[in-house]
Amino acid sequence: MQLEKFIEDILARFQSIPNNDARAKVGTGTLISILVFFFSRSRGNARSLDSIRTFVQKTLKMSLSRGGFWERLATKKLCDSLETFACSMVQKISCKLAISKDLLKFLGVSAILLIDSSSSSLPKTAKNNFPAPRNNVAPAAIKLHLCFDLFKGAVDWFQLTAATSHDRKSFPPLKSLVGKLIIFDLGYWDYSLLDDIIKIGGFFLSRVKVTARIEVIKVISGLPKKFEGWDLFDRRFPAAKCKIVEVIGQFSLNCKPIFEARVVGFWNPTTQQYHWYVTNLNAPVEFIYPLYRLRWQIELIFKAFKSSFRLADLPTSNPNIILTLVYSALIANMMAHPIANILAMEYKMNKQMTPSFQRAGMLLANAAQQFIEYLLLGTSGALENLKSALVQQKNELFDPNFRKRNSSLAIILAMVDVYA
Repeated sequence: MQLEKFIEDILARFQSIPNNDARAKVGTGTLISILVFFFSRSRGNARSLDSIRTFVQKTLKMSLSRGGFWERLATKKLCDSLETFACSMVQKISCKLAISKDLLKFLGVSAILLIDSSSSSLPKTAKNNFPAPRNNVAPAAIKLHLCFDLFKGAVDWFQLTAATSHDRKSFPPLKSLVGKLIIFDLGYWDYSLLDDIIKIGGFFLSRVKVTARIEVIKVISGLPKKFEGWDLFDRRFPAAKCKIVEVIGQFSLNCKPIFEARVVGFWNPTTQQYHWYVTNLNAPVEFIYPLYRLRWQIELIFKAFKSSFRLADLPTSNPNIILTLVYSALIANMMAHPIANILAMEYKMNKQMTPSFQRAGMLLANAAQQFIEYLLLGTSGALENLKSALVQQKNELFDPNFRKRNSSLAIILAMVDVYA
């Protein structure tokens, strides 16, 4: 029933796109519906603008000229419509897994958000609008900045920029982070950002930059008390390394104290060094590294997203076409994870923790044709066909070896049972 309601909500959102355009042979809403699922169904395959035109013609059973179709894709109106639609999908298309309740309550947060960015190569002719940081690798590239809600399976925020844009310049609005834990990497390292998150009542978890100036205010565990009052990285660590070091550190910039936070080091016997993390989260120290490992999930999201398109293969430098195709692929991926969550909720808790982000994308790809038919027809028969196509694949969401190896999330939830 929840799956049916979710699908009907998807239909309502697509139908909300204005479809009347007297100058166009294909209405905006209809074209967007086809573009979104074209990218989900042809994952990983090389494609061209003409292959997209052919797919639209076949779906609608009509003829479209090459020049006319190119001009339609190149219009700013279509690009703006897709951007507006993608923004409307943020936070409104979601399904929260039941397994999140105990963990969020234990951590004292309302959500766990993962943020990162990833660049995708573009044709070299697009370098004027989308320059890449290293011309010898890829002359042109576009960067997707993404904030993902781990348990809702929803994109919480996104932004598209040229690949040369620094990560720190793109960050979710701080007012949206109150009470939430946001996990990010060193690309977002900024003293003022961490201080601002503390001030608004949010929580962060990040690696520590090796150049950071951190005065040890208090040693919690793992180091002699003589470290207090000194810079954490200025003193020689004891020869006998503790598995976990925890201190309260004062972060300073240009000799000016900015904020205090927990600094945790985990000894890595392979690299023979500590890996350092900073957080203002009030949770047992043993949770810090396992929680940070959850950040890997967003890397899998980017991998699944990139498999939806290969823009470097498209012979176009038109920025409107590039953005139109990126938004189409992004919208498809926005729907994949909530659908996976809905299907996973039918299983026991241990299995709910194992859906693969990449497998979720494959599930949507395999049902893309049924989705298009439902969006264009909206009939009960099309709905039943779509539901059947999704349900038949639900077992494909899970790693077949999930009983033999615990996921990062499963490890954390097991720890909650011990510490709660």
